[in-house]
Amino acid sequence: MASIAEVRAVLEQASEILRESYRSVRSAQEDLDEAVVILAESSENHHESLLPPEFVRAKEKFPDQLELMVGTLERIQRLTVEL
Repeated sequence: MASIAEVRAVLEQASEILRESYRSVRSAQEDLDEAVVILAESSENHHESLLPPEFVRAKEKFPDQLELMVGTLERIQRLTVEL
């Protein structure tokens, strides 16, 4: 059986991994936003769109994923305090 200190240590490790993941996802979101702008502008001078529809769908999903990550981090922090 794990001690409370061990559980707290694991929760802190999970929090740090989640925070780093959040930063990576935000960076990916910013890069995708930039790519969408560039491709949309380039498409103006082209006979068909250069912007893949998958980019637009991915762009739309980022806020939900980030919100889920923040909610999970808040739950982990709340659990840690309750221990």
